Formats: sequence, C-alpha cells, structure tokens
Amino acid sequence: MSYGVGYQLDRAPRSTHQVGPPLDSMAPVRTMNRIAQVAIERIILMMNNTKLIKERRLSSIEQVQTYLRGNHDDVGMCGDRGDFYRRQLAEQIYLNFNVRGVSHSNIEAIVDTAIQLERRTRALLSGSAFNTQAAPSIQVDDPILDILSKIADVF
Repeated sequence: MSYGVGYQLDRAPRSTHQVGPPLDSMAPVRTMNRIAQVAIERIILMMNNTKLIKERRLSSIEQVQTYLRGNHDDVGMCGDRGDFYRRQLAEQIYLNFNVRGVSHSNIEAIVDTAIQLERRTRALLSGSAFNTQAAPSIQVDDPILDILSKIADVF
C-alpha cells in the first residue's frame, strides 16, 4: 500500500537573472576617472618636487600647464622657458615611474589628455548617477592612457 503525501515537488523555475551583484557598465568610466585624478595629483607633486619653482608651490594642473607652456613670469631665464620645465617633468616621470616614451616634446599632450579625461569622465559620472546600465564610449589615445595608468599605479 502506498501512502501519498498529497503534494508534489515543483521544479525550481529557471532563473534568467545573474548570480552576484548587477553589472555596472560605468565601472570603466569610474576607473578612467580615478586614473586621471591620481595622474593629475602626481604630476602636480612631481612639478613641485623638482624644487625649480621658487616662488610658490603649484596647487592646480592649470598652473602646471602655464609652466610647461612657458607662460609664467620667471626672471633670469631666456629662450623657451617652458622647455626647461617640460624636460624636468619628463625626467621625473621616467625616474619615479619608469615610463618610457615620455619626453619634452609630448609631455604637454599627456598633461592635456589627463585633464580632458578627468573632465569628460567626471561629467559622465555626474550625468549618469541614476543610470548605470549604459555607459557612453570615451575616446582616448591608448599609449597616453597606458602612460597615465602607470603614473597612477593602475595596471
């Protein structure tokens, strides 16, 4: 004689959701923003560590750009005043982070890219605070992003 229990086990429905936290498509944007922020901070520190800027300590990346472009008031230097600072910053990047390919001729492009990357990613992050499902693409030169990530110690 067979006694029934009066119920049947149902099969678990197949789940279409993923296991773990939901995917955040803005994670690469956050990472690039952090790379740009840290690289900018370290560039400012390296310019201050050269001890060549006697008047004051630099506090913003715009001041770094002013020195790199030679648009600062520096009594006693003739010729391209920015060339000296571009060479010093390129040397600091090589000495501190062992980054090859940075020279006085491309350091301005690296600094400008760091500034643009930080501004674009900050704007994207502030505009998409409630929507993390779709991240827009960011165009950045791969070799320069590699240099910035080495400066920021993000590999």
